[in-house]
Amino acid sequence: MTTLSQSPLLECREIGKRFGGEVALEGVDFTLLPGEVHGLVGSNGAGKSTLMKILAGALPEHAGTVCLDGRPIDLSSPQSALRHGIAMVYQELSGIGQLSVAENLFLGRQPTTRFGRIDWWAMRKRASEQLAELEIEVDVERRLASYPLVIRQMVEIARGLHSGARVLILDEPTSALSPPETRRLFELIRRMRERGVAVIFISHFIEDVLAICDRVTILRGGRCVDTRDTKEVDKHFVIHAMLGHALDTREVGYETGASLPVRSAAPPLLSAAGLSLPRAFEAIDLAVAAGECVGIYGFVGSGHQELVHCLAGALRPATGQITVEGQSLVLGSTHVAVQRGVALVASDRGQTLVHDAEIYKNVTLAHLKQSVGNWLARGRETAIATQLLERVGCRPVAPLLRVRNLSGGNQQKVVLAKWLLAPVRVLLLDEPTRGMDVGAKEEIMKLVAEQKRAGAAVVLASSEPEVVLAHADRILVMSRGRVTREFAGVTVDKTMLMRFA
Repeated sequence: MTTLSQSPLLECREIGKRFGGEVALEGVDFTLLPGEVHGLVGSNGAGKSTLMKILAGALPEHAGTVCLDGRPIDLSSPQSALRHGIAMVYQELSGIGQLSVAENLFLGRQPTTRFGRIDWWAMRKRASEQLAELEIEVDVERRLASYPLVIRQMVEIARGLHSGARVLILDEPTSALSPPETRRLFELIRRMRERGVAVIFISHFIEDVLAICDRVTILRGGRCVDTRDTKEVDKHFVIHAMLGHALDTREVGYETGASLPVRSAAPPLLSAAGLSLPRAFEAIDLAVAAGECVGIYGFVGSGHQELVHCLAGALRPATGQITVEGQSLVLGSTHVAVQRGVALVASDRGQTLVHDAEIYKNVTLAHLKQSVGNWLARGRETAIATQLLERVGCRPVAPLLRVRNLSGGNQQKVVLAKWLLAPVRVLLLDEPTRGMDVGAKEEIMKLVAEQKRAGAAVVLASSEPEVVLAHADRILVMSRGRVTREFAGVTVDKTMLMRFA
């Protein structure tokens, strides 16, 4: 545990950043002590990602000064940040799944023989030794993609440490992990703290921040509003500071359990029978009425994510049938699904957004012809996009801004906006609030509730029990590819869901 009497290892002074006319950061001060785990929280758009990208060298142009060991440093590129010992593990992992663990660990710095060739034996030996130091036991010759997400994260963390990192930035490291995987990651973070590595821990899971961090800094509206020792605060204090107000009571109701209505007697708008996908799930039956939200809860790998992708046509099941309003869907065809009003909001926004393109192009992409006609006109597209961005509450309402400059929560609003160009009959949500803070979750789920009230059938697949408890009318629990329990017409809490997951 660090003490405030220590001199800062890393210090940010009066950091400011603008994107066009929009203020992302203004006068932000932030300090990181040696061997400290420091939490960074704030609503989407508060400036967390912008501040960390500055420290990681991804945003070299900014106001203010960054100091290391009391001396100003130049962070003009990710390479310069690494030279100063600052490494970042992004939420969307950058490892190459088809390469081995050892190859990923030494990516870009492979040991070579005296003849200039890669020394495979030395690389595998050193990879095993370096991972063993962190008590990570894996076969370094296996492909990285063959391991679960928590192992892939640990390999990226190890790569940062063994590249000489003194400061490690973890961006939403637990957002897709099950509770046992989270505990394993925390053990690794504690070992790094013992080695004197300072960690910046960005998370929307307030419980995780309070469990692993020594201090927490809260950003709101691009400004630093508070820094506290985590022993001095609780979850509700942090949420209030993040939002400037208390959460909607429905959003915190899961703590004492949620009372679910009885199962709808209305005919199903969406139904699936006997769906199976090898190595993902088998024999799944599902029925969702118009205006109903069915939550599907499970740990990562339970099959709930693959199920919604099959319903959307993004994956083709080996067996089964899917119908919308009584008519069969062509399995494995996203084109047909979209024509029938089926919309998928995927957890990986990289699948549904073109990050290097402007916001307006992303908004109109799914229904381009019916929204703008046979001839593309930027003025018409931006006008349509502006109306939709205002409707979903995207900030900023700047259709010419590139999507990559938006926070995760606002990127998700762009995904929703593009589907609102046409009537939505079935809304499929795959971890829709992954990597978001409580305020952004509230905003996104209000948009989902609007579609439900308009008569859409909603399927909400999530590994966050809070989300399904707060928003689902009926809950299915999946474990290892099977539905293990259905809850309807009863009071259910987080513990009950996790018991069957």
